[in-house]
Amino acid sequence: MFGGVMTPGLIFLVQALVIVALPVLLLRFSRLKGRVPLVVVQIVVGLALGPSLFGRLTPDYYQLFFNEAALAPLSGIGSVAVLVFGLITGLHLDPKTFRGNGRATSAVACANIVVPTALGCAGGLWILSRHPEELMGGISPLEFAVAFGICIGMTALPVLGALLSEMGLLGRRIGHLALGIAGINDAALWIVLALLLTAVAGQSVGGPGVLASLLFVPAYLLVMARVARPLLGGMIIARMRDGKVEERALAVVGAVTIASALVTEAMGLHYILGAFVTGAIMPENLRKPILDRLHGLTLALLMPFFFTLTGLHTFIDLSSPAFLEIFAVATAIAVIGITGGTAVAARLVGEPWPFALGLGALLQTKGLMELIVLTILLDARIISANVFAALIAMAVVSTALAMPLARLMLGLANRSQPSLEPAVLQSPQV
Repeated sequence: MFGGVMTPGLIFLVQALVIVALPVLLLRFSRLKGRVPLVVVQIVVGLALGPSLFGRLTPDYYQLFFNEAALAPLSGIGSVAVLVFGLITGLHLDPKTFRGNGRATSAVACANIVVPTALGCAGGLWILSRHPEELMGGISPLEFAVAFGICIGMTALPVLGALLSEMGLLGRRIGHLALGIAGINDAALWIVLALLLTAVAGQSVGGPGVLASLLFVPAYLLVMARVARPLLGGMIIARMRDGKVEERALAVVGAVTIASALVTEAMGLHYILGAFVTGAIMPENLRKPILDRLHGLTLALLMPFFFTLTGLHTFIDLSSPAFLEIFAVATAIAVIGITGGTAVAARLVGEPWPFALGLGALLQTKGLMELIVLTILLDARIISANVFAALIAMAVVSTALAMPLARLMLGLANRSQPSLEPAVLQSPQV
């Protein structure tokens, strides 16, 4: 209808307005505010704009606004969003998380990683036994199972932080404990993901070989930690004013992030891993100033473009038995594995059941971290498009359940034991 008057600039502006504003308006005028985090609504809007809903209801408008040429600007912004988000994720991994943790905290963190990931690996093998057509060419069942386990066990640290802030838990012991465990979870599973991508890249046709890949990665990490870290810190500090990161300092951070991402992409890994490493090796005194400049803008303005691109790559086929089975199995394992595994471990070290279950519910937050991991796995052809769609649906449901389940459990905890703040677990001050 508007094809004759819609210029590329107008199409992009319409896309941008819908992508950025629609989730906020839906949350503002619905009864979901305070019940689900904004990121869940943003992901759902992204999926709704894709072929699963918008493409089916209005195929002509879908082709007008999301044809190949119209997607080019969105793809560029989406790539920048993922790159910056990788940096932010690395910046959130405060080294204090890994120092001074008591045995109790370490035990709960270990259970939070091992139980759901192991259940996920078993679930992945079961899915392949039921639907062998979901195994991609050149990928072994073990590699698929490990990828599936990573997706089940992953916790989104930035989304968890936003959820804790929305619930008023950032200053409380359970908030510190949840962030500390999530930081350990993120680090461990990103390492496993990097090892998986290294193995797959080494075996691929034209790849560097597994042995060469295993040698390149430690060398790259050594250079980043021993050479890039001190140079980066000195260059940024020299360009800061009154303790604030100004434009020149941000340009240095951006240049190093892109260079690091270029190296990991050249090694056959995803470029977000290079951005993540840049954030992880950042000197401690520079983390908060950089996050203050990047965090809000990235999550509010840039990441919705990535959600939309993810939705455009996702086709949810509710008539597919494979999709429904994968979604049901993944969701059940994720909720039971993370909530149950974390809660049992916390109970064994002395926490009451309502507190332990509330902690487990908070840690099943996935959101955009899961979308990025799934996109990496899809791009590397480790998972199929059907598995990708099912696990995205799982991530949405799991994240949406986190806030109401946590409110329910913590409400029970407050009624049964009002003075719950004295620490049984010594949580890290994140």
